[in-house]
Amino acid sequence: MAFKVNSGKWKTVWYPKKASTAFSADSLVMFDSGTGNLTPATSSAGGTDLPIVGIYSGPAIASTDTTTNQIAILVPADPFATMIGDVTAGTLAATSQGAAFDLNSATGVNQGASTNNAVACAKYISATQGLFTINRGFNQVA
Repeated sequence: MAFKVNSGKWKTVWYPKKASTAFSADSLVMFDSGTGNLTPATSSAGGTDLPIVGIYSGPAIASTDTTTNQIAILVPADPFATMIGDVTAGTLAATSQGAAFDLNSATGVNQGASTNNAVACAKYISATQGLFTINRGFNQVA
């Protein structure tokens, strides 16, 4: 499943994507430090250096797409907007609620890492799924 909007205010914003880069549906995205275009979020995403912009919910894009076309991104319009997300490394627990975690990839949370604190667990759902907020405080990207 990756990431899906759950609640709160979200808005659609269009940004150019990085050329020759694969995007998965329902993945988190960030700005590429070299081009300034969108790229899938990595395990280094989070904080002020590489903030997560939002969720790419369109169809998968192959790396053979060499364009820098604009793609629609769902961006949280308030800091309490939540998304359902998969935990793809580590095990989420009821005690994880309120804690911040890194990403494992653009499509999953790493419950065992908290260096960049990319997302915060708003609610425990299961060992492999939770409600998360993009952890960037009140600094909105868009």
